[in-house]
Amino acid sequence: MTTHTTVRTVTIPFADYRALVADAAAWRHLAASPHVAELLAEWVEWDRRRTARETSNAVCAAGNWRTNAAAPSYAELARRRASFARPALTPQQIRAAAAASWARFDAWAAREEAA
Repeated sequence: MTTHTTVRTVTIPFADYRALVADAAAWRHLAASPHVAELLAEWVEWDRRRTARETSNAVCAAGNWRTNAAAPSYAELARRRASFARPALTPQQIRAAAAASWARFDAWAAREEAA
């Protein structure tokens, strides 16, 4: 089996040829520049971060974070504030609880001073 290749010649005006040669030389010179290499490396890093940001945004948008979040929502906090585990205390009971708390603190402070 033989393969035949056909060579086709394309003719263009000489001015266009000179422009193409000049463009090719400019691109070779540009590709050899360390400054361009640095810019390209920065662009690659920027593009990597942009892709990571878009991916992260897509992942976050896909989940219902109101139901998955570790922190309670405002509605949950309001519901918790509206429910009570024990009946409300009277002002006299609140004062008695505060006095007992201060008495426990004073006893602790006295033990610390004695030690």
